[in-house]
Amino acid sequence: MNTDVLRNTWLMFQREHSCSIDRMHCNPTLRSEFLIAARPATGVADEQSLLWSTVALRKRKQLPSRMR
Repeated sequence: MNTDVLRNTWLMFQREHSCSIDRMHCNPTLRSEFLIAARPATGVADEQSLLWSTVALRKRKQLPSRMR
């Protein structure tokens, strides 16, 4: 998976929805909207892979956990 594409998809989603990764993961509506955007952008259809990849990016401090 191209993590740069996933990162950019998250940042665009975050700007539009003003939410943290945790909120997106826990909110079924936000999670669904993010996955709809991320699947075609990354070419990865597996929900679990996409969500764990966002967690991994955040833990490596490549994604902000919340809006600043």
